[in-house]
Amino acid sequence: MRRAILLMILCWSAATGADQLLVTVGGEGVTASDLETALASSPFATQFNAMDEGDQAALRGDLLRRLVLARLLYQEAVAQGLDRDPRFLEELENFRLGLLYRHYMDRLRERIRPSPEQEELLRREAGDDADAYAAARAAWISDRYRQVRLLTLQSLRAKRHVVLFEERIRAGVKPETVLAEGDGLVIRYGDVVDTEQYPRLPNPEWVKEQLYKRGELLLVAEAAAAEGIDVSGRLAAYRRERLPALLLEGLQRQWVPDDRAMRDWYLDHPEVGRVLERRHVGQIVLASREEAEAMRRRILDGESLFELAGRYSVDPWGRQHNGDMGWLKEGSGMPQIEEVLRTLPDGEVSEVIETPKGYHLVVVLERRLGRIRPFEGLKDKVRQAMLDERLAEYVAGLQEKYAVEWKVLEVAAQ
Repeated sequence: MRRAILLMILCWSAATGADQLLVTVGGEGVTASDLETALASSPFATQFNAMDEGDQAALRGDLLRRLVLARLLYQEAVAQGLDRDPRFLEELENFRLGLLYRHYMDRLRERIRPSPEQEELLRREAGDDADAYAAARAAWISDRYRQVRLLTLQSLRAKRHVVLFEERIRAGVKPETVLAEGDGLVIRYGDVVDTEQYPRLPNPEWVKEQLYKRGELLLVAEAAAAEGIDVSGRLAAYRRERLPALLLEGLQRQWVPDDRAMRDWYLDHPEVGRVLERRHVGQIVLASREEAEAMRRRILDGESLFELAGRYSVDPWGRQHNGDMGWLKEGSGMPQIEEVLRTLPDGEVSEVIETPKGYHLVVVLERRLGRIRPFEGLKDKVRQAMLDERLAEYVAGLQEKYAVEWKVLEVAAQ
């Protein structure tokens, strides 16, 4: 009932367009506009309008639960101080620099346009070939962009009086060794090389390349900020998305520490490696036992179950497909039929099986036997199963710690 009410209100909220408060998590609200934003960025956005109302409501309900989970994890990440962790702050700063760099370079490229004279020259060279003209124009802009970018970087370096110390990139270099400096700019070896990953000096030419990239990033990002490019909104969104992920990464290291823990879990849960048997099934369904018994005799006398199903089956889908039910996974059918299929020899017509849908005759044309997959091929599945198992309990604890109040249910009750 709670789910039905929730889905009903979600549909109503979307239809009215009201920015209704749907749920609060630790006092922080999730509104209808938050939900619509999540929907617009989901993989199902382009298919949404083609869905029926029930599927649309179910999708909104699922997205709302995901938003609630994200709020819970975010609030717990902040409570644990992950937002103040130096590694996160460094990651956040690098993301900010990257945003500024891309905005600046995009603007630089947007300003590059062929002059009317150049446009005319490109058109004459391409003749009547529109594709050739478009390709030539794009190539001209790309070539011009490389030139302008190089001149811009030279200008920025000169403005900041940047000096490179490439000769310091040699054996024995320390993380604190300065490789470049200028007015308000210092780049150290530890800024461009992860010394934990590379305890010894890697290829010096590669280090130089990283140095140039870091210098370009810093200079361009500062120029973008000086031009008033604002990336605060994107930065805040990244912070809200990244902190829950960091929390989950830490939990994963606790809950799934190594292969030994995964192997032990796999041995305790052998069903995770089981590949179910699949059967190619034929079926005819009749309205009474008498009809089914008579039909079975006709099949045993040589008539085709499939031809008869196409004429007499009371199951519309089966009649339309002449009784060919395709490949069915073990356990996907009704219990009465599953019990018979487990031991029915291939090619043999079953006895009459009674179910709420009628009286069935089935035959297994072919089967692919089930098997147990080895641990080595299931590591990702085992890891995810272990995380899911622990996460449900963990989230339940967060819901107690940060009160979750479903406002849509209050509206439905009015």
